[in-house]
Amino acid sequence: MLSMKKFVITLLSTVVVMFCTNMQHCFAQDAGEAKCDGQDMVIQKTNSNGDTTKTTLRVPEFDDGVSDVYAYLDEHVAYPEALESQQAEGTCTVQFLVGADGSISQVSVARTSGYKEMDEEAVRVVKEFPNWKPAQINGKAVAMKTQLPVKFVFVAPEEE
Repeated sequence: MLSMKKFVITLLSTVVVMFCTNMQHCFAQDAGEAKCDGQDMVIQKTNSNGDTTKTTLRVPEFDDGVSDVYAYLDEHVAYPEALESQQAEGTCTVQFLVGADGSISQVSVARTSGYKEMDEEAVRVVKEFPNWKPAQINGKAVAMKTQLPVKFVFVAPEEE
């Protein structure tokens, strides 16, 4: 008897590094110096009077981090049956807002996989995420948009 077709969902291992790089670019215009310090980004700015301010930013996080995102996706995402005969593969990047209360909203496709069925499945699962730990600015919870790449890889059925 053939086992059910399997799929693999992966995240880029450099999500945190990419975030820090992107945030440094976003703040570089007039915000001063931005550095990643563990889970936090510290932005230091000195005004024309020589006064320095420091802002600490922490990005939204699911449970205990990336490994928990992997586990959640592995358990909840289903490879689209309509694509099994094509053995299609693709990566869908889903954008969503993590509210100050950790709730998920404004879920949309930021970059399509090229397959409507994969995009729909990735969006469905992100909409069903339990609350995340919200982003923080100087220790205060704030809403923040984030993106999550979901990669679908077709794995042929195992024969017994």
